[in-house]
Amino acid sequence: MSTVERELLDRIEIRELRAKYSRAIDYEEYEQASDIFTDDAVVHYSNGTCRGTHEVERYWREKVAYDFSMHTVTMPEISIEGDTATGEWYLLVFYRTPDGRDGTVMGWYEDEYRCVGGEWRIAEIEMDLTHDTTDYHL
Repeated sequence: MSTVERELLDRIEIRELRAKYSRAIDYEEYEQASDIFTDDAVVHYSNGTCRGTHEVERYWREKVAYDFSMHTVTMPEISIEGDTATGEWYLLVFYRTPDGRDGTVMGWYEDEYRCVGGEWRIAEIEMDLTHDTTDYHL
């Protein structure tokens, strides 16, 4: 496989990984955290930081308990350097809180990725919210 082909394939895999993250939250498939993150991942949400897949899964179960959510991530800027990569994504989430309020979140993700055993994983997320229509902060 050529270098160009490898980079294109890596970009596709990273985009699919970011989509898998969104679907795991939206479909409440929290156990997928171990398939998405590196074991030592660090995730910075607006109301706390998680370290490792177990903390991420627990956070999703306890803090991201939406009645409904639809994560949309767009406009990826991905840079790959060997077995590491970075990505910046626009974020738009529509959600309903457990008490029935509809909300919208806007912002972006700044990610770091690592290829582990031939598969891309998220190593770090920095989430920056620029707008949230309720006080149900992530």
